[in-house]
Amino acid sequence: MPTISFKADDNFKNKLKLLAQKKGINTSAYIKLLLTKELKIELVEITENGLTVAEELEILASDKNDKIFGPFATEKSAIKALKK
Repeated sequence: MPTISFKADDNFKNKLKLLAQKKGINTSAYIKLLLTKELKIELVEITENGLTVAEELEILASDKNDKIFGPFATEKSAIKALKK
């Protein structure tokens, strides 16, 4: 599993450690818990397109893997490319 790291002052680190201990988990697990909770909130927010952030990210990831590129000369040529 990949590792994510960030810099924090000792005071911040100590507060995180104390809160994690209060929950009975280590600091790493506590940070993951907090980030997972926040990520769920962020991903369901609606964007200006009327989609959720998660939906937009899924579309962007899909676009990255597409091998079909336009512009197309006609509607017929676009449909033909999509059917391949």
